[in-house]
Amino acid sequence: MNKRAVIYARVSTDEQTKGYSLQTQIESCKQYAAERGYVLLHIFSEDYSGASIDRPELNNVRDFLANEDVDVVIVYDVDRLARKSIYQALIEEEFMRDGAVIEYVIGQYDDSDEGRLQKQIRGSIAEYEKAKILERSKRGKRGKAMSGFVLVGSRPPYGYSVISEPHKAWFEINEDEAEIVRAVFSWYLHGDESGKPLSMNAIARKLTNMGVPTRGDKHSHFFKKREQGVWAAAMIRRILGNETYTGTWYYGKTKMMEDGKKRKPKPKCGFGKQVGRPRDEWIAVTVPVIIDEETFKRAAVRIKLNAEQSDRSAKHEYLLGRRLRCARCNYTYKGRTRHQNHYYYCGGREQSPVSLCDAPTFRGKDVDFTMWNWLANLIKNPQALIAGLQEKQTDSVEENQVLLDRLAMIENQIADQEVQLGKILDLYLTGDFERGMLTERKLRLETNITNLRKEHLEISSTIEKLTLTDDQISEIQEFCDGIRDRIDTADFDEKRQLLELFDVRGKLALENNEKVIYATCLIQPQPVSLALTSHSSNTGATVIMPCASRPTVPSR
Repeated sequence: MNKRAVIYARVSTDEQTKGYSLQTQIESCKQYAAERGYVLLHIFSEDYSGASIDRPELNNVRDFLANEDVDVVIVYDVDRLARKSIYQALIEEEFMRDGAVIEYVIGQYDDSDEGRLQKQIRGSIAEYEKAKILERSKRGKRGKAMSGFVLVGSRPPYGYSVISEPHKAWFEINEDEAEIVRAVFSWYLHGDESGKPLSMNAIARKLTNMGVPTRGDKHSHFFKKREQGVWAAAMIRRILGNETYTGTWYYGKTKMMEDGKKRKPKPKCGFGKQVGRPRDEWIAVTVPVIIDEETFKRAAVRIKLNAEQSDRSAKHEYLLGRRLRCARCNYTYKGRTRHQNHYYYCGGREQSPVSLCDAPTFRGKDVDFTMWNWLANLIKNPQALIAGLQEKQTDSVEENQVLLDRLAMIENQIADQEVQLGKILDLYLTGDFERGMLTERKLRLETNITNLRKEHLEISSTIEKLTLTDDQISEIQEFCDGIRDRIDTADFDEKRQLLELFDVRGKLALENNEKVIYATCLIQPQPVSLALTSHSSNTGATVIMPCASRPTVPSR
């Protein structure tokens, strides 16, 4: 019976011109499968960094192997599977657990000590090449900036155009856009024909009404979620805060760093956290001036002053402030006061100058009362509390199974690498191999073990954060027992602290002319629906009854 196979091909942007195109890999892999009579089931391909073990299409391969009978995964070369030798070994073992072996078109490796050694050497070379590529790329970019050239690709700040020649680029003022930039600063500081300074929302409305095209209207490679010619306050904020207009563009303001935390990988970047560099590490590049420095500083002062006044004017009556979202557009619901009554308004509805949502307002006292009573009843009811905690505990075990499996594979790899390290010592004592070769091999094994243990620690830390233990359940229950008697007399600050402690959040919706809140918290991951009777289309709501789970039609 012919073997069943799938193809996995990968390329990253900086490799497209080096003979690694996806089509080239796929054609070679298809020819490899045809020559051996394999039945080709599926082709997976992606443009993603090989320095990450968590990739969209690689995850799809994992899912495919778990659900289909696959004998072989065909990969063009070792460095197409992973840029780190440790990741390559982990992926191979992971696939073998699902009954599939990885075969490489470039380089055939026997299932022997010699074959595994050759594969590890090839993987180490690929890892070294990737590190050198990154180092050369960073050094080259830094050199260009120090030579007075910008590095923005095809996305210069609004008001500039990029003039490019081989290996260098610089800004040139786009007069049409620069005129808008100067107008934005003038309107913000001095006002328009009315003589009164305009807010960012007012400037956005003015530009929209004038029919001024945004950058996204003129260039298809810019993401734009609003309609043609529609400006937003966020765009105005970026213009007012862009220091480049004063004549200096900076390179190296941020950097990616490993902080030991697991997070969703960014396309082509993998894991990591982007953090700011100290200002003295930035590289300044002189560019044409659009706004003088004094005007920019005055705008910055007004932005800061407006932010401070906004904070001082915030009302404390909104118990669920920053904890409510719209079920329709996912914008945050904001607190507002009208005629001494408090309401929650959808932020998408208030987007200027064009509303993105028509969700209704909710009476603030009814929402706050409903959500607080829901949490208070949860704390007062130990049976419901324990059931919710145990359900979360069960779910976390199931969700962590993939991580636990990966942890077991890493432990096996560490054990295998340590055995090989012991063999190196035996070979050294026999004197049959050159000392230099054994030293290099020993160093590589020790590096692999260090990287594996780091990966093990990161995954263990992630599992620990996601897992709710029996001791933690007991601690939460004891805490609730201790505060249960004080729930009914809690003041605003105490209620707010408990809402934050249990991370209570809600989504507001209008369903069948009823106002509904879908409430969630840490100890009860399944949403709880609280149906509210609507006395009008926009205001007024009273509790009808809570439901145990999200209903198709809100209960009455």
